[in-house]
Amino acid sequence: MNSEKIIILGKGRSGCAALRLAEVLGLSAQMLSDDDGTPAATIFTAAALVVVSPGIPPVSPLFQVARASGVELISELEFAARHYPGRYLAVTGTNGKTTVTELTVHLLQSFGMEAVAAGNIGHAFCEVAADVISGKLPAAVLPVVEVSSYQLELVRDFAPQAAALTNIAEDHLDRYPGGISEYTATKLKIFNNVAIEDRISGKSFSDDKNKTAISETAAPRFFIKGKAIYFKEKCLLFLEALKLKGDHNFENILLALELVSRVAPEESMFSRELLDGLAGFDTGANRVELVLEKDGIRYVNDSKGTNPAAVAAALNMCTGFGKVRLILGGLDKNMDFSPLLKYAPAVSKAYIIGQCREKIRQTLSGTVDCQLYDHFDECVSAACSEAVSGETVLLSPGCASFDMFKSYAVRGEVFCQLIKQRFGL
Repeated sequence: MNSEKIIILGKGRSGCAALRLAEVLGLSAQMLSDDDGTPAATIFTAAALVVVSPGIPPVSPLFQVARASGVELISELEFAARHYPGRYLAVTGTNGKTTVTELTVHLLQSFGMEAVAAGNIGHAFCEVAADVISGKLPAAVLPVVEVSSYQLELVRDFAPQAAALTNIAEDHLDRYPGGISEYTATKLKIFNNVAIEDRISGKSFSDDKNKTAISETAAPRFFIKGKAIYFKEKCLLFLEALKLKGDHNFENILLALELVSRVAPEESMFSRELLDGLAGFDTGANRVELVLEKDGIRYVNDSKGTNPAAVAAALNMCTGFGKVRLILGGLDKNMDFSPLLKYAPAVSKAYIIGQCREKIRQTLSGTVDCQLYDHFDECVSAACSEAVSGETVLLSPGCASFDMFKSYAVRGEVFCQLIKQRFGL
């Protein structure tokens, strides 16, 4: 048994996964959370390492005492990376990272590679590492790790074989006192130990300063020309064959293909299995999900749209069907909602809820017809009652859910239930 002791901050999903990996490695581990109160510094000085869950912010008293002790602090992501015996891929970005991660796994599996989603979705990376080391998963398994900015704050040796950055837009600025520049710098840590030719980036950035921040990335191997996807000047697939629609999803597809090409033989990129897998892939719930179409009105759930850039992408997808009744609001993350003003012609009315509803109203009023609501069900009911044939009722909150719901998924489920109940379904 290894005599080293580690401290794990956080007792949630990531903390429990880190504990399991520690046990598999034969390390002694102790878990702490803010609910335990502020511990004495001596608890940390006796440890070799402190593993920090992403839910423990740097301003937490627990984090502050741990940092003051002088013991090395690393993220759960870093702990897994230091012990994972094989190769892995990674994906980060403000929006689109879940789609890119899921599609990459789907494409790898389509031609027989053992791939699993890890990190923010699927299993925590520490859990996958523990399963591989213990023999529960085969050694050949390839994790595709979805990574948040929180997980990247305390990385040093995290070294994916290839990494993709989907985009950067304002989000989580309540966590980063340095604003968008600090948030961007944190996201860019995903490339710290990745060769330039394996650094993959999307083109949809919120402003020029973010575009130039990642100038040292690989030249694209995949691109869209006309109405088709190409790989090295050879046509792979026509866009009309895809279930995924919208410019932002076309970019997600290109990023996933870039990742797959880093770990798969070139000939597999033209395989029928991969092309069929690409054509048939669709996103899951809460991402511009068509819940119902009734009497010429579409009801769309985009509860995962938790920042203004995501709302803009959802509006772009929906406006081809007519004007939008937009349900907006939730918990503020210190974000600027003014970029939504340019979409005002597409919005019949904004139905605003949540902790930051007054901030959103002040930003949009005068350009967009706005109405504030105290309760989610009243807000949804009003949007549905006022919608007319040819319009879309769109839930795309642009905010976190935690002021009213346990998660964005619960918010989306409630929206879907309200829509179906309205029509007796």
